[in-house]
Amino acid sequence: MDMDERNTRAIAREKIRGNWGKSVLAGFLAYWLGGLIAGTNSINLNILEDVSESLPAEVLRIILILLFFIVLIALVNFIIGGTIQLGYARFLLNQHDGKNYSVKDLFSQFHRFGTGFSQAFLTSLYVILWTMLFIVPGLIKAYSYAMTPFILADHPEMTADEAITASRNLMDGHKGELFVLGLSFFGWNLLCVFTLGIASLWVTPYINAAYAAFYRKLTAAPQQLPTGYEEV
Repeated sequence: MDMDERNTRAIAREKIRGNWGKSVLAGFLAYWLGGLIAGTNSINLNILEDVSESLPAEVLRIILILLFFIVLIALVNFIIGGTIQLGYARFLLNQHDGKNYSVKDLFSQFHRFGTGFSQAFLTSLYVILWTMLFIVPGLIKAYSYAMTPFILADHPEMTADEAITASRNLMDGHKGELFVLGLSFFGWNLLCVFTLGIASLWVTPYINAAYAAFYRKLTAAPQQLPTGYEEV
């Protein structure tokens, strides 16, 4: 199935039109709670190696407080990020399908905390293990597992590992299309850099809505989502 990234982006814009406020707020919260589907929600923990001992105690205290909150946010991301990701997938699919949706959808999957945590942990683990072999296999696997949150949002009966396997099978032959879709947002991502991240408030929901449209196009094809276990 050939999917034009321009058409996918157009569908995403149409789904968001008139509801940008809701989409921006959901994307903002998903980012800070570690639940983005497309894009990155990692917290930068790099610290300058050399901190002058001559810094005033007040400055050092402020730095330590900031580091404490950075570590705290990273910990929250690790614990609840996967569950928030499922909620964000539910938000995006409700938006795409023309159903009622609200920012509260982000917190609608906490009854599936174990599944949410497992899918985020396992996909990260598998990508890391494949990357240890070589960088390219890791990148390929990242695209293979990209639809996992959407599949779990659509199929709550699935386990995390089953959804990962389903995503891998669903993305067979379509990883290049998802890569091109992501690449088509290069200019928008550049705008985020030039605006010091301010533009990402609008670009983030746009990209994630496009991923939801991509998933719906895939699942509209006559194919059966596998539920059995296979090698990941």
